[in-house]
Amino acid sequence: MKSRKILTTLFAAASVATLLGAAPVTVNAASSVSTTTSTKNSPKLIIQNIPKLSKWGYIVNVNSRAQPIYVGQSNYAKMVNNPHFKGTRTVSPKKIKNVRFKVEKVMHFKGVSGSPEYFVTSKDHKYNGWTPSAGLQYYAINSKPLQKVIKSLKKIEGRSPIKQNGKFTSKGTITDRKWLAKNEHDYALAVKAAKKLKGNQRKFVLGSLKQMKQDGVLRNVMMEKKDNILLWSVN
Repeated sequence: MKSRKILTTLFAAASVATLLGAAPVTVNAASSVSTTTSTKNSPKLIIQNIPKLSKWGYIVNVNSRAQPIYVGQSNYAKMVNNPHFKGTRTVSPKKIKNVRFKVEKVMHFKGVSGSPEYFVTSKDHKYNGWTPSAGLQYYAINSKPLQKVIKSLKKIEGRSPIKQNGKFTSKGTITDRKWLAKNEHDYALAVKAAKKLKGNQRKFVLGSLKQMKQDGVLRNVMMEKKDNILLWSVN
């Protein structure tokens, strides 16, 4: 399953890269949304602020080479609304494994299927880049206190009704009550474990779990596509 996800991510990244090469960006400074110029053959590139992720601040690590992270504070202003811009220096994820990033923007193509990409920047804006969610994770995802939460979420993620009886809609929404009950049980365990966490980690995890339920993730098998940093980190 993990190998399939990796291949899917790389394919999505390659597809986005191809599309980016074909569509110039026009930025409107007075708006939080940037789009491409309209052409018959080019999809519309949409860049938006993403407050529900940005509010958590610098809590993300980059863990993938899917898209490059560029070095240089001057790159920030050039890249934040322009995914076409390429810096002169890149850095290996291994060298910045302990650097924390903030998610500031999301980019997707109107009318085109595929994974969105996110603009991330370090606190001093030294490192910047656009990357799919599969290349990002919560910085403390491997901490011991968090493992009981992660264990329950992995059970939800790995529970697909396709394998048993196919009781789900074309959009991936679960209709089987027994499967939903299992998801709700594991979700309750995750919340219980999260309440034992401390400080900012407790606030972040409980907030992410609340958002998870509001987004209907318990009823949808495509949880990895939700804008939820904690869920990205579980995959």
